[in-house]
Amino acid sequence: MKTVIQFAMILSLLALPAALFAQTAPTVEAPAFLYFPDANSRPTYFSVHNFEEAWAFSDGRGVRVGIMDHSFGVRVHEELYAGGKSFHSDDWGDSYESGSHHGYWMARTLKEVAPGVEVFALGTYSSGERAKVDAMIQAIDWAIENDLDILTYSAQRFSAEERVRLDAAVDRALDHGITTVFIHYPHPGNLLATWLGPISGDDEREPDLNILHYDYSVVFTKQYADWMERAAESGYRPFLSLSSTAPVTAGAVAILKSLRPNLTPAQLKTLLMDTAYEMEFEGMHAARTLDVRAAVEKLLDGGGS
Repeated sequence: MKTVIQFAMILSLLALPAALFAQTAPTVEAPAFLYFPDANSRPTYFSVHNFEEAWAFSDGRGVRVGIMDHSFGVRVHEELYAGGKSFHSDDWGDSYESGSHHGYWMARTLKEVAPGVEVFALGTYSSGERAKVDAMIQAIDWAIENDLDILTYSAQRFSAEERVRLDAAVDRALDHGITTVFIHYPHPGNLLATWLGPISGDDEREPDLNILHYDYSVVFTKQYADWMERAAESGYRPFLSLSSTAPVTAGAVAILKSLRPNLTPAQLKTLLMDTAYEMEFEGMHAARTLDVRAAVEKLLDGGGS
């Protein structure tokens, strides 16, 4: 009898309107800087720079790219990195293995546009400029010894004094066939990328390429989101990013390098500049906007070598 009664109760519950059992989904209020109006129509690296079309020929497979930065989270994101080394000499070294901040962002951006590349995390950042340049010089020499193909840097400009020291290391890298993609670094052999806008007042030469400077695809860990939210209080727009122009450019170089491994840094730069196009963006003129598809097509047609 007890079993019959329990079964009858179950049937009566199933007959009740479903609305009685509905639960309200929790509401999460996202920070303002995570809000993207017109999300499905905004420009991306793919619509502006034609990466997906280039993937029909290569996704950068086998090309070795070193990112000089901090906070890679190499222990947290082991699948992302093919190797690397920490050259930090201060507390920034603690974030190399466990922090998922700027270096992790740069690595994810690179893998988004060139998913076949091998990423090497090179911890070089320091609060002091001289210590940072010391670490970068060590990282460049490590890159030469380990046959990396490309190096990126996405941080502040250097003083004239430290530029002299860094220039000598970059010269060694270029002589070894390593393409450098450093923002804010006017060395003539460096592949200098900037935003889709005019040259800024403190840049020393015209950029080689213009890159979409809104990074909508950044992976937000809680640590990074907290940091960006604090920055947003001062009016900083987290997705207005000169930093990501370096890994995006490096991804384009990697695609070309995987198709023609013997291309020199100078040949790669010339090929990308020759196939770039002019565009207007938000009322600004970009004289040499990266077009990866056009560069690949010219290369396969016999140009660029």
